Amino acid sequence: MTALAESTPELEFIFHPRSIAIAGVSAKEGAAFGGGGFVTSLQEIGFRGPIYLIHPTAPAIRGLKCYPRLTDIADDVDYVISSVPARFVPQLLEDCIAKNVKVLHLFTAGFTETGDAERAKMEQAVVARAREAGIRIIGPNCMGLYVPESRLAMMQGQIPEPGPVGMVSQSGMNAGEFVRYALPRGVRCSKVISFGNGSDLKAADFFEYLTDDPKTEIIVAYLEGIQDGPRLARAIRRAGATKPVAILKAGRTEAGSRAANSHTASLAGSLQVFDGLCKQAGALRVESLEELVDVAVTFQFVKRLKGPNVVVIGGGGGASVLAADDLAASGLQVPPLLPETQEALAKVTHEAGTSIRNPIDTTSLWEEEGFEASMRACVDAPNADVVLMHTAWGMGPSARAGDPYERMRKQAATLARLQKESGKPIVVAVREPTQPEGFEQTQEFVQICAREGIATYPSIARAARGLGRLLEWQRMHEA
Repeated sequence: MTALAESTPELEFIFHPRSIAIAGVSAKEGAAFGGGGFVTSLQEIGFRGPIYLIHPTAPAIRGLKCYPRLTDIADDVDYVISSVPARFVPQLLEDCIAKNVKVLHLFTAGFTETGDAERAKMEQAVVARAREAGIRIIGPNCMGLYVPESRLAMMQGQIPEPGPVGMVSQSGMNAGEFVRYALPRGVRCSKVISFGNGSDLKAADFFEYLTDDPKTEIIVAYLEGIQDGPRLARAIRRAGATKPVAILKAGRTEAGSRAANSHTASLAGSLQVFDGLCKQAGALRVESLEELVDVAVTFQFVKRLKGPNVVVIGGGGGASVLAADDLAASGLQVPPLLPETQEALAKVTHEAGTSIRNPIDTTSLWEEEGFEASMRACVDAPNADVVLMHTAWGMGPSARAGDPYERMRKQAATLARLQKESGKPIVVAVREPTQPEGFEQTQEFVQICAREGIATYPSIARAARGLGRLLEWQRMHEA
């Protein structure tokens, strides 16, 4: 490891290993989970350093040489992933000490979370021995790290393009699901950390790190329990004072608290106390993983709202009426459009079955000239702070109006240009398709919008919630 500059966050070395060893890889080809899953993920994302495999008998697995023990590797090893059974971890740790390993990631489960006192003692002994030797532990019972810049991946499908969103997660599954749902919508990550039981490095450590990390601009988290409550509270307050923070807290019910305790040995704690902490810290507490993704999308793409006024435009009067309700419920407003805006819309809007007041119900969005003219009238509206367009692909007018892919490229480019020219955010709610071709087209349109810098949401209600939470965060920090 290179010496760290004084301005470098304390845990920076954890996220940039030069070499990795994986203990516990199955000799069976095609293993997609455990040690074999990490091999696949690291190879897929293109980890630049050597990957060493530890296996007692196999000479090679997936083209990578195997070593009976970590100490049989001649070269330096920075980072070790353990997928061996819990009873073998103490010996693996001794080998890590002998090799001057800096980080041990315990994917291995079967410690405190089992509720067994002897397993808990073993976990404590491992941590004490590692600290004595200067080794930091991530886990046990976790997926570890996704760091695009370093080509580290915890699961398949994680891309090497970095971005501003950092995540702290007690659950590997929820960390992976966040990435899986967020990536197609354009969210890009700096670091995603699944820390499981948090036997050594805890949520507070990673909040502190991401607060100091210049490559992380937005922090999201999934927490099951509270470890070292006062320190975690200080870490969240410090993070919330400098960066947008959104937290999904599990254990909101008695059943959830029991599940959290059996999953990562976490005591969920009082939700009321946690709510108070978030309000003091200027952080948002969200209600679902979907909302966590929506908030990340909103913070990355929308960034800021000048006010609560939303102009809604799309085809379908009923959808527009529901949009007005959804927006109002999220603390936003749908003001009537001024006469000059209505006049501009009237010039390009067919009369029958339409409304140009707000919400706007119009089929002009499916006409090339009508699309830009209608959207321009919306962004030019003096009483509009944000424009919400709702649409669908693979059904209705979109299924009858020529090449959908050419049209979606033109629409996204037009939205991006109008957003830039006006300085007002444009967001798009893409309604759920019902036909196979609609799923493909919807996914393509969402990704095109993301490349153009346009926030997208799977429904009007979720767009409203995302915008409302951004406005709530702004008000907390302006108070």
